[in-house]
Amino acid sequence: MNHYNSPEINRKISPVPNMQNICAIVITYHPDIEIYDRIERIASQVNKVIIVDNGSSEKNILVLNKISSELGVHLILNEENLGVATALNIGFDFACNSDYLFDWCLTMDQDTILYPQMVQNLINAYKDCPFKKDLGIIGSNYEEYNTGRILYDNKNDKNSWAEVEHLPTSGCLTSVAIYKSVGKFRDNLFIDYIDTEYCMRLKENGFRVIISPEVNMRHPLGDYKFDKLFKFLFGRDMITNYSPIRHYYWTRNGITIAAEQFGKNIKWSIKELYYLLIRRVMIVLFFEDFKVKKMRNIFLGIFHAFIGRHSKLNDNH
Repeated sequence: MNHYNSPEINRKISPVPNMQNICAIVITYHPDIEIYDRIERIASQVNKVIIVDNGSSEKNILVLNKISSELGVHLILNEENLGVATALNIGFDFACNSDYLFDWCLTMDQDTILYPQMVQNLINAYKDCPFKKDLGIIGSNYEEYNTGRILYDNKNDKNSWAEVEHLPTSGCLTSVAIYKSVGKFRDNLFIDYIDTEYCMRLKENGFRVIISPEVNMRHPLGDYKFDKLFKFLFGRDMITNYSPIRHYYWTRNGITIAAEQFGKNIKWSIKELYYLLIRRVMIVLFFEDFKVKKMRNIFLGIFHAFIGRHSKLNDNH
């Protein structure tokens, strides 16, 4: 068993989440000028907000210090970009060891906009869920910022919760007790597939993953651009245009997780490999910018996945 798992699995029902026992963890990296408003929205719905910054500029730090002093946010400054997984673990460590022992952590991306009833909808999902003892994480449905796509789009679902396979990190309410049981987020992934791997590990340990179907926030999935050819072929205006370095982590980590899951969930692994190695490559070649650099990073990600290299990639790639 690797160091991301623990032999002692907590099977006690986590305390009912409420505003007093929830701590929000926000990871920042060169946030934009609207970060103050987004943090204020989060702070109004939880007991405490922790910002873990991954080496932002001095100008950004001035804004974060202002947020910390005016909104009572605890600010942790990393001197360099340690990655999303490590930053999340730093936030959880603070929440677990603070004077006020939080039972739940709400993980948020810096660019997600919360709606006023989001946390209450997550609480309602917990209260109505019949398998509380097995509940490891509660996610938030959202509208994608650029395309308007809804993550969990089931208009016939009138319940306050629904069981799902995986969730994005942003908007997730995670049980602290179960986090301690199943282990930390995987630092070696750095970014991308961190949320997928964690949800898979929860399920492998007998826990379950649910979502609040109510649209609780607006969340950007990444960089998009308008493309006339894509609109002509598929009738949609926007297509992804991720940075080259994201293609590296996406490919490397996706192949790594698919290989680990192959003997456990072969259907998911094959589907994911098709998406990474065929569909994503075709999107890059036909629609995205900087094709040569992105393809080079995709091939590098494939190579590093096969040799088991999981260190941080040089930012020049």
